[in-house]
Amino acid sequence: MTHYFNPASSMNAQIKNTEQHILNHQRAIDSRTEALAEKIQQQRVKPANLLLAASVGFIVGELTQCRCGKTSHPHATETSPLENALSLIGSVKTLYAALPLVLMIKSLSSRQV
Repeated sequence: MTHYFNPASSMNAQIKNTEQHILNHQRAIDSRTEALAEKIQQQRVKPANLLLAASVGFIVGELTQCRCGKTSHPHATETSPLENALSLIGSVKTLYAALPLVLMIKSLSSRQV
């Protein structure tokens, strides 16, 4: 029984094995990418995240809107944009913190019906 080493067939087998490994790896990446995209979509449409996005949009709108009209009281104290932003952020934080409580109360009231 004579066995001899054939480097060409061994090299071809290694190449095929490596190609198969790469294909399996690419399929795994595609699968994980799809799962991640689905998870991101689910997170994006959660009520708390939508509320946060709406609040941030409101804050940006308040900070960037034109204040062309002057107040009727010339001696009224004017607040700075930074103070307005901090006040709005505080309000948003309070609303965001209260959201789970509101959802819990809503779910409890729907169970009692």
